Amino acid sequence: MGVAKVGKYATGVSGDSVEVVERPRGGVSVIIVDGQGHGRAAKRTSHMIATKASSLIEDGARDGAVMRVINDHLYAFRDGQVSATATMLTADLDHRCLVVSRNSNSPVIIGCPDGAHSLDSPVDPIGVRRLIKPAITHLELVEDTVLIGFTDGVIHAGRYGGGETFSFEWVYDRLDAGTPVQDLADEILDYSIYLDGGKPKDDMVVAVLTVVEKPNTLGIRRMSVSYPF
Repeated sequence: MGVAKVGKYATGVSGDSVEVVERPRGGVSVIIVDGQGHGRAAKRTSHMIATKASSLIEDGARDGAVMRVINDHLYAFRDGQVSATATMLTADLDHRCLVVSRNSNSPVIIGCPDGAHSLDSPVDPIGVRRLIKPAITHLELVEDTVLIGFTDGVIHAGRYGGGETFSFEWVYDRLDAGTPVQDLADEILDYSIYLDGGKPKDDMVVAVLTVVEKPNTLGIRRMSVSYPF
């Protein structure tokens, strides 16, 4: 799994949050949350939701239940006056499957040996009313499958500059190139920043999850984090 993010130019604080969580019965999930607005207020909202989702996953909750609870949590905490978008990508080793959960206007790209496509069915953001359902997709846990999730700052890159705009075909080409997972997340983020003229017009998050064949008899887990100061 690889993650890359950047805040809106000159705001100082990104309103997007992303958390990576190890699942109690094996596997990993990444939660991507885009809080309404920008700056510290949006960050407080997105961070609250992401940490709530992380706690639920650690307690063994299923993905669909997690998405419903974070909706109810935000609705109750902000009285239905604040919305957020949420995407969760999961590799579930207990059930041997990949799970994509969306309450977001941002698609999720799926790359596999048969080709690439996006999950982009309309779905409501969380927090605006009760009983909001997530869009959930289950996939086989097979080698060379890639899942890519975004916040809307990525897919809207270039929209307000009058020039080139974000292209899913460009991302599909990167999948064909077999780019390593963290490099792929970095390249997509760099591409989006370039489309915005080097000054991101919105907060941006890219998260990439891929399944690879790698002999590992000791079960070693690794994580690398780079954080600005």
